[in-house]
Amino acid sequence: MLNIPGPVILDLNTQRDLLSPEGAYPVFQPEKLAEPLKTLFHFAQKQLIPIISTRLHHLAPPLTAHAQRSSKGPLCTPGEPGYAKMPSTTLRRRTEWQLDCETSLPVEGFRNTQQFVFDLPSLNLFECPRLDRLLSEMTAEIFVIVGAPLEYTVRTAVLGLLARRHKVAVVSDCLGMWDPYEGDMALRQIESKNITWLTAKEATEVYAPATRRSLRADRTKARTTPVAPAHKATPTKTARGAFRM
Repeated sequence: MLNIPGPVILDLNTQRDLLSPEGAYPVFQPEKLAEPLKTLFHFAQKQLIPIISTRLHHLAPPLTAHAQRSSKGPLCTPGEPGYAKMPSTTLRRRTEWQLDCETSLPVEGFRNTQQFVFDLPSLNLFECPRLDRLLSEMTAEIFVIVGAPLEYTVRTAVLGLLARRHKVAVVSDCLGMWDPYEGDMALRQIESKNITWLTAKEATEVYAPATRRSLRADRTKARTTPVAPAHKATPTKTARGAFRM
């Protein structure tokens, strides 16, 4: 089992077709995601935080009102510019897994790489057998979710990770949605779950090594500090002769 003592970033479909205004099927206001994603990934690369990324593979857009207005055909087609991940979300030390039905994983885990990139056959990331196995068997302090689309892959990731008893954090300014109405409905659904909400800037502060060491020290101190015995009440006699505590 792959055990990560710190956070793991789950980076969902941060590709040009979704996050570039010139993409085949951009999310709503994609320009707002560029700087927060750059901030978070720069921090992750510097702090050697493991990253699990997904990449849509030649997918037909879902039939929503937004799709009918803006779709230019299949998105994220290999060989096309829109298939590539945004430059700020790609690390030098990475391992890419092409679309297949295999479930094997490297025994060395993240020792020789910092980023795994998985191709997805659909908007449901758990339909990739290798990725499903990785997310089911590995343990981490918390999974930090970024990417798009909120109403499909992000929602599925949050609910799936919680069902696998993982802790989940969502970076609010690093999420993209195709349809504002459907995105708001998905947001309401996951807001009701026991997850942590952060901005990219807050994530760089919370998951900084010094902060994490301080939090671990506080938890250790809380576990080892002896609890003072409860005060034992002295019985007093009532008017009827019974004892009252």
